[in-house]
Amino acid sequence: MIGNDGKPVSKADLRAHIANYNSQSRGSKEFGAIPRALVTILDGLKLGKTGYVKCLDGQVQLSRRKDNTVSAGA
Repeated sequence: MIGNDGKPVSKADLRAHIANYNSQSRGSKEFGAIPRALVTILDGLKLGKTGYVKCLDGQVQLSRRKDNTVSAGA
């Protein structure tokens, strides 16, 4: 995953972006800081499905929960 600054994102930064995705409204400043490609990936996740995102220090599993939030696994 490449961040807005053009550099790879770490797992910790990715988890912070996902927390903002789950808690902030789409018009907020924090939501605007999430990389656009990540928003596209997270919006495309279907209920109960998983996806994987490669980060600077490994891979993170993403899944959509029943309450429509996204969780980041190992």
